[in-house]
Amino acid sequence: MKTLVILAGLVAGGLFSTGCQQNSAAEGTAASFLIRPVSYKPAAVEPVLSVADEHARIAAHLQYTEDVLRHKGTRGMPSHLRRRRYRTLKLLHAYWTTGLFPIDTEHPARRRPCLMDRDGRVCAIGYLIEQTAGHELVEQLSQRHRNDRIETIKTPELLHWVQMSGLTMEECVMIQGLDR
Repeated sequence: MKTLVILAGLVAGGLFSTGCQQNSAAEGTAASFLIRPVSYKPAAVEPVLSVADEHARIAAHLQYTEDVLRHKGTRGMPSHLRRRRYRTLKLLHAYWTTGLFPIDTEHPARRRPCLMDRDGRVCAIGYLIEQTAGHELVEQLSQRHRNDRIETIKTPELLHWVQMSGLTMEECVMIQGLDR
């Protein structure tokens, strides 16, 4: 009973919080927290992102990235690549607004690239490749490079796609985001 009174006092005082807060993707992501039993270790609370929270984080990242890329100057770029870039950025917008992102069930505790998950959901780069070069290329890349960073994949097909997409490799890296 005494433990419940202390726990109630901590909750009322705001010193012990689960942090369950819902934010839209544009406002940032919400982190829920896993409360461990009291121990002598200093870190008794650790953040754990749910699938919904992770998807909100991805959507916010892609929205930001799209905005940055749309505002980047393209005057020195040939007109055919400017048109492809415009189309590619429209596809990026369509991708992140649907909110259908891959779920990496092989490495759920870490952020790692996941070109295509077991259910066939593709990441942003995978979607852009799929829509402009075909699903077959995404499948080939996923089989050989499922969790590889985009800049480490040196296949001629991918390098050609990047060259013809209107994006640079650095911009593709920005779209892919941080490692899982």
